[in-house]
Amino acid sequence: MNPIPRSITRTLFRFRTEITSESSSLAIRELEVAKYKASASLRYLAGLVVLPWGISISLQKGLEPWVINWWNTNQSQKIFDYIQEESTLGRFEKIEELFMLERMVEDPLETDSQDPRIEIQKKMIELVKMYNQDCIQIILHLLTNIMGFAILSAYLILGKNKLAILNSWIQELFYSFSDTTKAFYILLATDLCIGFHSPHGWELLINWIFENYGLAHNERIISGLVSTFPVILDTIFKYWIFRRLNRTSPSLVVIYHSINE
Repeated sequence: MNPIPRSITRTLFRFRTEITSESSSLAIRELEVAKYKASASLRYLAGLVVLPWGISISLQKGLEPWVINWWNTNQSQKIFDYIQEESTLGRFEKIEELFMLERMVEDPLETDSQDPRIEIQKKMIELVKMYNQDCIQIILHLLTNIMGFAILSAYLILGKNKLAILNSWIQELFYSFSDTTKAFYILLATDLCIGFHSPHGWELLINWIFENYGLAHNERIISGLVSTFPVILDTIFKYWIFRRLNRTSPSLVVIYHSINE
């Protein structure tokens, strides 16, 4: 562990090269390396952004006919009976309430001419179709997410050299800012993740994950996760500031605490 801040060692190294004959050739090499890091990092970032989106669309298009055929063979309907029971019962209760409300609002003469059992049967058929479609979408999203995660993990593992270049480029870009700018970006990131209004964003994200994987909505679990994640991230941020920034840029820590207060 080097007790000297990185900014001081970098300045001393550049000063030494300035008074030697290697300064011009070193500047050219640094420029070439910087261009290579920037282009490789941007290409890798573009792959990380485009790859999940492309995988999701292609897998959904390719797997949807197979999932529909597999579900319609009646070999898998029991799998999601327990998972979807609460959601299905709640939806049936809403349909029944709407049906009773329609019966109350309609003209009595027109209502008497219709058989209530036929109307209920139609509503039940609609409910079954909606239930089957929801189950198919749950299976499709689950398979897509699992396969997409596996492909993305393989992309990260096979491209770990490019990931190291990306990490180095981000660090160089971050440390090229002034201490005030760095403190602003750190404060912005912490406020977005663990700020006063962040629980609402975490709640939306967790609800989306639950719906995407076909899990029943549970307020207790969601409230527990919303109250836990910001605490964990806050601890990680504080540890990073204490362990990393105190060693590399003590002045940045002072500015960050001054802005935060």
